Amino acid sequence: MAEVKIVRVERHTDEPREGLHGGWLDGPPEGGGSDTHNFEVVGWALGEGAKVEAVRVVNGGQVIAEVAPSEARADIARAYPGVEGAENSGFRALVRATELEPEFSVDVVAGLEGGGSFPLATVHGERSALAPSRTPKLNPLMLTTIGRSGSKWLAWLLSCHPEVVGFQPLVFEPRLATYWMTVFRSLSAPKSYLRQIHAERWDEPRWWLGDGAGAMPAPLALEMGEWLGSEGVDNLAALCQQQVEAFYLEVGRHSEKPGARYFAEKFLLDPVLLDLTTEVFPGARELILVRDFRDRLSSVFAWNEMRGERGFGHDAEMSQAEYLVERVRGDAEGLLSRWRRRGEGAQLVRYEDLILEPGQTLTAILGFLDVDAGEDAVTETLELANRPNELLDGHRTVSDPARTIGRWRRDLPAELAAECNEILAPVLAEFGYATDVEPAADRDARKSR
Repeated sequence: MAEVKIVRVERHTDEPREGLHGGWLDGPPEGGGSDTHNFEVVGWALGEGAKVEAVRVVNGGQVIAEVAPSEARADIARAYPGVEGAENSGFRALVRATELEPEFSVDVVAGLEGGGSFPLATVHGERSALAPSRTPKLNPLMLTTIGRSGSKWLAWLLSCHPEVVGFQPLVFEPRLATYWMTVFRSLSAPKSYLRQIHAERWDEPRWWLGDGAGAMPAPLALEMGEWLGSEGVDNLAALCQQQVEAFYLEVGRHSEKPGARYFAEKFLLDPVLLDLTTEVFPGARELILVRDFRDRLSSVFAWNEMRGERGFGHDAEMSQAEYLVERVRGDAEGLLSRWRRRGEGAQLVRYEDLILEPGQTLTAILGFLDVDAGEDAVTETLELANRPNELLDGHRTVSDPARTIGRWRRDLPAELAAECNEILAPVLAEFGYATDVEPAADRDARKSR
């Protein structure tokens, strides 16, 4: 069964263009496929006046494969006699399909030395999901969020349920799944896994990652490269899955939770990593936690002032307005994009609902997880989570969580609050937050006139 299928190839090199003698994508062929978790792009590109520095495969603005033309092409040398570089204008690169959507489109682009680039082709295809060889007993409860959104409280609350484990969420921020999925991403790259059978300089640092590695000799690549790129990648996924699960099974044993079905962990807002986690753990569930981004901004400023430091991406040289534009807006739009993409595959949790209607909100979460959501289970979980806890208090900037709701009206300068309402309006509205509330500072100033 093909792991990758090429549906359509659009070539963009029909007309000559200034700065490029020409270029062509020979493969992958339309209608072709690959039995591995990658596919090969093959072709040639020849610059005019400047050398083609690299051919890049681009997915959503991100370069996912890059190679300098160096393959011998006698046919191009004959077609362009006397043109420097024509004889070695060919390129060949393996593209890691596990970084792509199940239905994908990638651009193949020739980049010139000194700047300038030319699109050669767009490849449209489909890929199969990873197929780990084992089924885990424990699956991730993925808390997708950004800092100062109440994730400590949510992770702690969920870990108090008998069917959910968490590793000291008020002390640490365990990233077992993120760690091992990052390992998987590194070692599942063709430039890395092929080093197992051929490494020119095995004594160099990080040689196993394939940094700076040359092309694989054809006989070796043909002999075992396909196995390494198919079953070998699936086995690696199973290994990473097993390492994560084994840790949390041990946590469950220490917590006396033999019936646990999930482990709760916070996740970075990294779409590729999140999607890979749901492939490696087919039983994973995702909660997207949001908080009114104006309140979250107030909390970041208060936390940094309390600690005497700059955290959460608010660099020392950044003004508050620059932080809003450069970081807060991007994080908010990223969460919205994730929610839209996941649809019914994820549960939206609003911090405000979690604080003001904890029973109702927890019941909905537990129902989504298909664990015990009965009245007794909800009551006992909330009682356990709400016991006096100095560790939890240490993460708060206001003693009463209810007072943090709407704090932006009190805390933010009027000009910054107005800018928040303007810049974040579309995201706030889609998450159900009002944008027409007048900040207290504006209201007081208006009344004094």
